[in-house]
Amino acid sequence: MWTPNDGNNIEERGRVNNGSDLVVMDERAIAAAMPVPNVATLNVTKSSKVHIGPKFVSVTQNVQNAEMVKELPLPRYLWNVVKNSSRTERLVCAAALIVLIVCITLIVHFTVQSTKSGSGGDRPPHEWNITREMWLAQSFNSTDIHEKFEPLMLVIVQHTVSGECTKFAQCAAELRTMQGWYIALHHYDIPYNFIIGNDGRVYEGRGWNKEGAHTFGYNRCSVGIGFVGDYRGERPHHTQVTDKQLNRTRMLLEDGVRMGYLRPDYLIVGAKDIQDTASPGSNLLQALYLFNNYDHKQRFRGLNCTQIQEKFGDQPLQI
Repeated sequence: MWTPNDGNNIEERGRVNNGSDLVVMDERAIAAAMPVPNVATLNVTKSSKVHIGPKFVSVTQNVQNAEMVKELPLPRYLWNVVKNSSRTERLVCAAALIVLIVCITLIVHFTVQSTKSGSGGDRPPHEWNITREMWLAQSFNSTDIHEKFEPLMLVIVQHTVSGECTKFAQCAAELRTMQGWYIALHHYDIPYNFIIGNDGRVYEGRGWNKEGAHTFGYNRCSVGIGFVGDYRGERPHHTQVTDKQLNRTRMLLEDGVRMGYLRPDYLIVGAKDIQDTASPGSNLLQALYLFNNYDHKQRFRGLNCTQIQEKFGDQPLQI
């Protein structure tokens, strides 16, 4: 016989053979009667449902796959990469490696060479006589000296009032800058026939038998020589004249006589000797006094080229 139990569960009462009472309850009644365990934290592995006590509880789980990564030595790791790559990939990597090695080798080579060049001293293409091609001058048209003034009897020395240069590379760069300035501003070539660097070398400007632009009124009948630097001794920072510069200047003028561009009795002067100017500076002018061919009498002052030729062209110049 079934009787209701406090309105929620149903009990079935009967009597068994031994005379005791038997209570039969269904599964829902059993579940309601048993206490539910309090679970705060639950670790679930590979399951979407968990049976907790009399209930089935749906559990949402976050699955994290943790893989153990074992560190390999670099050579073995590279070998594994190579072993697992295709033949084309290996060839590409080999080519890239060869290119990288070649690049590194070239960089090291040129760095060493540059260091040797910088520490090995100055190595110009000629010991002292530097042509326009050697200092990379721009090509520019110049006017030849008129034949009526040949061979020339007058050498005029100026100073450039520019930065000093003590090595070939520096002097060549200084001359290129100077030439570029004259071309851009005045539209003519570097004004001197020859330039004497602070390294003691002679640099070809316009060269022999070319009309210069160094001394107004005398360019058609003279050779102009410019000394790099500022030789005004009265200034706090001035350039010193060296014996090497003077000796190379003498060698240049001897070549001019030998090649027929200068008269054997030519005279050398500073620009200050023939016109109102501070050039070539007191230091350089005093050094010119020691030249055997220096014109102490200043016989050309106030004369133009035609007058000089008419007055001294047919007679020897007395030193």
